[in-house]
Amino acid sequence: MSTFKNIAIISKIDDDSVKDSLDAVINYLDSNDIKYFLDNNSSLLLKNKKPNDMEIIKSKCDIAFIIGGDGTLLRSAQDLSKSDIPLCGINRGRLGFLVDISPDHIEENLKSILSDNYSIDERISLVGTVLRNGKEISKNISFNDVVIHSKDAVRMIEMDTKLNDEKLYTVNADGLVISTPTGSTAYSLSSGGPILEPTMEALVMVPICPHLLSNRPIVVDMDSTIEIKLSEKSQTNASVTFDGQ
Repeated sequence: MSTFKNIAIISKIDDDSVKDSLDAVINYLDSNDIKYFLDNNSSLLLKNKKPNDMEIIKSKCDIAFIIGGDGTLLRSAQDLSKSDIPLCGINRGRLGFLVDISPDHIEENLKSILSDNYSIDERISLVGTVLRNGKEISKNISFNDVVIHSKDAVRMIEMDTKLNDEKLYTVNADGLVISTPTGSTAYSLSSGGPILEPTMEALVMVPICPHLLSNRPIVVDMDSTIEIKLSEKSQTNASVTFDGQ
């Protein structure tokens, strides 16, 4: 008997191009009499199948198959972060760095995984909180990165940074990326940061186009508390994103 008895299927939003891969997954599960739960996007693509609320998926499913690209997997990872459900991606995106299964090999991979021939790769995540005037505005989980960046295209922002309550440095830059090892090959890398081995227990802070040569990427312990505050002198508008959201 397989470890996985109830399967969640989550598809890329508003993209008909994933339909053939979704059909392949559904056909395999139906032919093997395996129970599955569809998210709303999958249900819309299949037209005659009932969708399931994400809370139902969290409580009943043993594994989630994500049909889309890295963005779909990251969104699903946020949605399912507290449910302890393994995620497996079927690549229908552009790069597909995080989604493992080729659309040409869906059936054989499903057969292996549902026959308990698989390994689970555990990754760390970030918890980010936005505070304004001492009040919590939002709190989110990121599996790639948290990014503070200028909203004004041609102006830098000045940020005072602390690491575990100790002043680190003041950054004048287009922004700052705080990345997990998983995200170290994404925005962090394109901003000049190092590639971290995926299972490292570390985070990396990477200034985006810094004004000073002394503002270099820094690798810190996974359990660090990083505080970034817009300098009182900074007049530039800034935004914060969690895995691009």
